[in-house]
Amino acid sequence: MEREAVRIDVVLPIEIKEIPAEEAKNKIAKIIGDIPLFSYIPLKDTIDEALNNWLKLINAKLDYLINLLTREKEGFHKLPERKVNFSEKGLRLLLDKPIEKGHFVEIKTILDVYQPLGFYLYGRVVRCNPKNGKYEVAIEFINLPCDIKDKLSFFVLNKQRELIREHRYA
Repeated sequence: MEREAVRIDVVLPIEIKEIPAEEAKNKIAKIIGDIPLFSYIPLKDTIDEALNNWLKLINAKLDYLINLLTREKEGFHKLPERKVNFSEKGLRLLLDKPIEKGHFVEIKTILDVYQPLGFYLYGRVVRCNPKNGKYEVAIEFINLPCDIKDKLSFFVLNKQRELIREHRYA
């Protein structure tokens, strides 16, 4: 059977917790620390080109710091790292405790898209099998808006490109 989405093995800061089905119905995936909308408002350049460059640099640094502080406030800096098989449709990883098939989870992770971004993703467990004293859990994402799905795809393709480059020059 051929897969619908490209998958990669990657180490990510990630935390998974089980949530009730009722709660999962009302949760929609979201991004923490994305560049705010007001950063895209075009500002008129001043006559001084050096001043323009400095203002753009300061703006970029402020965006970065706001992103960093927002992720820290949400606890993303404390996430344990795990090896994950990841795609835009879902993920698979080893956990210490089983989660029953059909149960719902909240996934908290950081993905380096164009900058590190915090993600709250939601999913349904489609498989849970014992493996080497742990449990291999496969999760299918649910309630995933198109813009977030696009960012997940972008992340996977960039990581795949990095791996190809590493093998080519190794």
